[in-house]
Amino acid sequence: MTLSEPGEGQPPLPEEGLLQGFEEEPLILAVLKDIPKEAERLAKLVKSLQQSKDLIRERLKDSLRLKQVADESLTPPYLALDTGFTSPPLELIGGKLLVVIRSHVLHGTSSNALEPAASVGVVKLVEEESIGKPFSKVIERRFVRDALKLKKEGKLNIKLVIIDGELFPRIPPGLERRQGPAAKLYGEILELTNEILRLADKTETALVGVVKRSYGRDIPIVIDYPEIPVNDKALATYVLNPGEWVDLETYSDLAYYLSKFIKKHRDELPARAVRNLENRLAWITAVMRKSDYLTSSIRVAVYKARLPTYFMAATKIEAWPSNELSMEDIVAFLSSITGVNGVPHPIDLVDSMCRVRKEVLHLTQQQLQTELTRLLGDPALAMSLAGLTNPEKMYKVGFR
Repeated sequence: MTLSEPGEGQPPLPEEGLLQGFEEEPLILAVLKDIPKEAERLAKLVKSLQQSKDLIRERLKDSLRLKQVADESLTPPYLALDTGFTSPPLELIGGKLLVVIRSHVLHGTSSNALEPAASVGVVKLVEEESIGKPFSKVIERRFVRDALKLKKEGKLNIKLVIIDGELFPRIPPGLERRQGPAAKLYGEILELTNEILRLADKTETALVGVVKRSYGRDIPIVIDYPEIPVNDKALATYVLNPGEWVDLETYSDLAYYLSKFIKKHRDELPARAVRNLENRLAWITAVMRKSDYLTSSIRVAVYKARLPTYFMAATKIEAWPSNELSMEDIVAFLSSITGVNGVPHPIDLVDSMCRVRKEVLHLTQQQLQTELTRLLGDPALAMSLAGLTNPEKMYKVGFR
């Protein structure tokens, strides 16, 4: 079985009619004309939820998935981290320049082996634009692996690692048949994930991935409710009350429920929906197999913090609990530190630390020009090679 696309990035609305019946108009008129239509489409989906909210909550309760966030939480020492990268890479005449920044913060502990907070970077000329995401994930997971090794050696005291993004690897279709740098990087992501999970198990360290952009639809699968038309984040945002969470169990359980759901509803669902579900099942199964089923124990949950957030958004997470931090402990702690943006505060912090800013891009481009001048002995040629392919975008690198 080949590794398949998870389907997480699919939009919450159907796209079959996207290329039919549209008409270009002046922008203001287009907004005034098209937004009411799109609002009507979204409203139709939400109205079905309004009618089904009580039934959905009842099914969640009956399956023992709807839970209350604990009033009190543990406060474990933790490491939080995020990576940011240029997407797309900076397009220069001499090549595509990729900048990756990795940031972390330590809280509740200190160590001579690791700074309390830091941002570091990597700069590479690349050929493939798609290499940024897997390369940043490799950098992220190498750092987590190294931090867990420090803990194993007694040089770092943390009980929780919080990552901005998923724990369960998102792998593109047909990885096993692909060649090239991107395929190798995705393969390394799988290997690093396996190593991280083994180290986390040995060192009694819990892991959490905060999935901010989530379009998966696991809740309808586990409660066997195919009529639910929206993704988990939208559904939980509407159905959950502050201080509640939904336990979606492990990826192994999700694979079981997916298989059962597909067999039961294959004939009544649109062909595209069935295909997406089958791709998701194939992806989960293949990643679990590649990890010797270590990843099968990664748990999934959606919670709504007690404190108000912008848009009252729910938060989806993936977690690897430890003997010291159960899933209930993890959800209670994350809920207690979730800020107005709807994600745990340390994730907000490291996200702001690893943004690739204009001044960084400007410095990178200017330094490349300086080095090329030194190596080539031709300032004009160096300026051309380090110049942007599209000069109209010079503002993106800080030129005025």
